[in-house]
Amino acid sequence: MLTDYKHPYVTVDLLLFSVINEKLSVCLTKRDQEPFEGSFSLPGTFIHENESAEGAVERLLSDKLELKSNIYTEQLQTFSEINRDPRERVISIAYIGVIPNEHMVKVPWMKWFSITPSNVGSFKLCPLTNETDGAMDEEESFISTNLGFDHDKMLKIAVDRLRSKLEYTDIIFKFLEDTKNFTSGLLRQKYQAVLGMEVNRGNFTKYQMNTYIEHGLIKKTGSVSIGRGRPADTYSYIGGDGLWIKY
Repeated sequence: MLTDYKHPYVTVDLLLFSVINEKLSVCLTKRDQEPFEGSFSLPGTFIHENESAEGAVERLLSDKLELKSNIYTEQLQTFSEINRDPRERVISIAYIGVIPNEHMVKVPWMKWFSITPSNVGSFKLCPLTNETDGAMDEEESFISTNLGFDHDKMLKIAVDRLRSKLEYTDIIFKFLEDTKNFTSGLLRQKYQAVLGMEVNRGNFTKYQMNTYIEHGLIKKTGSVSIGRGRPADTYSYIGGDGLWIKY
């Protein structure tokens, strides 16, 4: 009988990423109640009885983050360690989300943090600006192991997933505001930010951009003058949502 089994609670947690100031960044919220009161964590919500996990993510995006437009999301992994939530047995389904402009998130309880490797095998999370003068708010910088619940683990897995997907999917184009008019240099900036390391400009144009063209993801649309140098080629993304590059 189903009544013989106690039902665990099920939540969704969202790792919402953007590239800000040429750095991969994640959107966090500070918890105002226990457990982990005062700690930053990923935005999340419990799944209602009459909705799917995807429906809960859509509700989270619209109700908590007030994002009304179509936001790219994909399921990352299910986290089911028994004691991951000190309150009760809670299973979480984590999702990755990508937005091209951080200003799409306007609610004051969400804050963007840049992600950089730390010397302890984790990430240093630095707030990008404060609300008063736009200056770095260094006193709120912290190592990702201080995130609530097991959200540090989620973040590590999500960053690894994003970086690996650069090699075989079109996910990098989700970071562009204008997918119909961009340069190789702009796309390379996004690519470097997600990858977390510098990419040679010539190699990126020769190999990565040509790969996108060969697989029908982008096409040249013209050129644009940038400074006094040679005009840069412009491109348009023409691949379908979620299209995988086949090598």
